[in-house]
Amino acid sequence: MAEYKGIKGFKVQYLDQDPVPAVAGWSAGANLPTSTRAGGSVGTTAQFFQYGGQNPAHSPTVDNHLLSYNGTSWSSLTPLSNYRWQFGSFGDVSEAIAATGEIGGTGTNTSEEYNGSTWVSGGTTTTIRGQTSGFGLVPAGVIAGGFSGSPLSDVEDYNGTTWTVGGSLPSGRYASGSAGTQTAGVIFGGVPIPTNAIDFYDGSVWTAQGGSLNTARAYVPASTAGTQTAAMVFGGQDGSVYVGSVELWDGTSMTSGSSLSTARGYAHSTRTSTPSGAYVTAGDTGSITNATEEYVDYSPYAGQTVQNVGQVWYNGTTKALKFTDETFSSSWATGNNMNTARRSVGGAGTQTEALAFGGFDTANTGATEEYDGTNWTNNPTGLNTARRALGAAGIQTAALAFGGYTTTGTGVTEEYNGSTWTSVNSMITARNGLAGCGIQTSALAFGGSIGPARSSATEEYDGTSWATSPGSLNTARGEIAGAGIQTAGLAFGGDTPIADSAATEEYNGSAWTSVNSMNTARRALGGAGIQTAALAFGGLTPSFTGATEEYDGNSWTTSPASLNTARAQPGGAGIQASALAFGGDVPPVSAATEEFTITGTAGIKTVTVS
Repeated sequence: MAEYKGIKGFKVQYLDQDPVPAVAGWSAGANLPTSTRAGGSVGTTAQFFQYGGQNPAHSPTVDNHLLSYNGTSWSSLTPLSNYRWQFGSFGDVSEAIAATGEIGGTGTNTSEEYNGSTWVSGGTTTTIRGQTSGFGLVPAGVIAGGFSGSPLSDVEDYNGTTWTVGGSLPSGRYASGSAGTQTAGVIFGGVPIPTNAIDFYDGSVWTAQGGSLNTARAYVPASTAGTQTAAMVFGGQDGSVYVGSVELWDGTSMTSGSSLSTARGYAHSTRTSTPSGAYVTAGDTGSITNATEEYVDYSPYAGQTVQNVGQVWYNGTTKALKFTDETFSSSWATGNNMNTARRSVGGAGTQTEALAFGGFDTANTGATEEYDGTNWTNNPTGLNTARRALGAAGIQTAALAFGGYTTTGTGVTEEYNGSTWTSVNSMITARNGLAGCGIQTSALAFGGSIGPARSSATEEYDGTSWATSPGSLNTARGEIAGAGIQTAGLAFGGDTPIADSAATEEYNGSAWTSVNSMNTARRALGGAGIQTAALAFGGLTPSFTGATEEYDGNSWTTSPASLNTARAQPGGAGIQASALAFGGDVPPVSAATEEFTITGTAGIKTVTVS
C-alpha cells in the first residue's frame, strides 16, 4: 500500500481522466455463467453465442447450453438437443450449426441447427468425426478435417438440409482454426505437429498458401474469426503450452496482434472480420475457465495516457491521488490421487490434460494414467518397457518416454498416441535420472546418470531418431529437472553427485549457458513450464521438501506456496501459472496430486489518509 509520506515531494502526472489499460488491447469481460471448453460459437459484438462444450467437473461432464452475450451480460436461450462437444460450428445468431463431435462419450455424425428459437435436426454427415473446423453460414457452410482414429482430410459442405462430400484438405489435420465462406474459406494450423500451414478453399479445391502462422498452433476451431483475406487467430496450443498470442491475416501474410491477457486453447470467439470489439471466452488455460476477454481500442480518445503498473497520478476531475499496482497470489491445491502410487514417474501435458507413466512402487512399472483436471484414469496398455527415473516430453495424446532405469540405465524410447505406446529408435546414450522437454516430434533430453557417473550429454529427437547435440550441459548432473522446448530448454537442480545442485542453464538449440541459480539446491525435484516462465517444486535438500520456486527468464523467486505434501521424485506437467505435481516419494511412495495456480489482479487504487 502506498503512503503519502512515501511519495511526498515527488512530481506526479496531472490527468483529467484515469489512464486506459492500453491503446488497443484485451480487457476482462463478463464471465461466462459456466466454465467450459471445446464448444461452438457464432456471432458478432452485437450478439454473440457460445454453445455446448465440456468440463470434467460438471455433471454431466458435457454441456448443452446456449448462452447469448450482448457486450454486458450473458443470458440463457434454448439449449442444444444433445450434450455435445468437440464439434464444428458455423453460422450466425439467427441460424447456427453444431455438427458431429462427441455425444455421450461416442463420436457422432449427427448435426443440429438453431433456427432463431430452437434446435432442429441438421442432417447426417458422411463421416463421424471430432475436433473438426467449421466456417460459412447457413445454408452454405463447411466442416473440414477432424479426428476419427487418425487425422482426417475429409471435407463436407452443408446446403441447409443435407451434407455432401467436398474437396479434401491437402493433408489430414484436426483442431484447426477456420474462417470465411463456403466458396472462399481458409484454414489455419492444427495437428498433427502442430502445423503453421494456411490453406484456401474455393468451394471445391484447397490450395496451400505461401504465408504461414508465425506460431504453429492447434486447438483453435472455435477461436478464429473473419474472412479468407482478413482473419484473426486467437490463442491455442503450440504443442507444449497454451499461448495467448493473436495473429492477423491479410490474405497474404500474418502479423502479430495484441496478445490475450490469458493464454488459452479450446476457446470460443466472435466471428467478426476486424479485431476491434472481438470477444474470446472460456476455454482451457491449464484449468477450464469461464473468463471472457474483450478487445478494446481506445484510439479515438485524444490525449489518452496508457496505464502502467506502478504509475502515480493526480486526477484533476475527481480530485484524487491514484496509482496502479498488480497483486499476485499462488497456491497448491490437493487434487484426486493417482490410481497407482509411485515415485520417479514420467509426466507430460497440462494441468487439465496430463499423462503419468512409468515409475517405481514396489518394482518398476509401465503403468500409464490420464488426468482430466479432476480424476485419473488407467490406460489398459502401459509402457512396453517398465522403468523408473525416465525422461518425458509432449502432451497427453502425443507423449514421449525415453531413457530411465530397468536393471541398468536404458535408452529405450516410446511414443504414445493417446491409447497405446510404440517402441521407436533408442537414445544414443543410455541413462537414468535425466530430464526432458519439448513435444513428441521435437524433444530434448539432457543430463542423467550413467552408473555412478553424472552425464552432461544432450540429445535431440526429431520424431524418428535421436541426434547428439554439440552443446553439453556445463554442469553434469543426475536427478535433474527441465522445462521448455527443444530450441529453448531449461535445466535446473540435480546432483553432481558430490552435492545437491542449484545450477540453472538455458539451451538455445545448440549450446547451454549458465544463468542465475535456484535459491534452494536440490535433487529429485519436479519441473514445469517454459524457459522464461518455469516452476521447480519438491525434491531432496537432502531432506524431503515442498519448496517451490518460479523462474522468470532471469532469476528464481521462492514462492510463498509450498507443496502440501513434501516429496522427492514427483512427476510434473503444465505451465508455471497452472502446473501439476503427482506421485513421488514421501516416503513411502505417494499417489498424491496437487495443482499449482498463480493469479494476478491489476487495478487502480486511490491514496487515502488513514
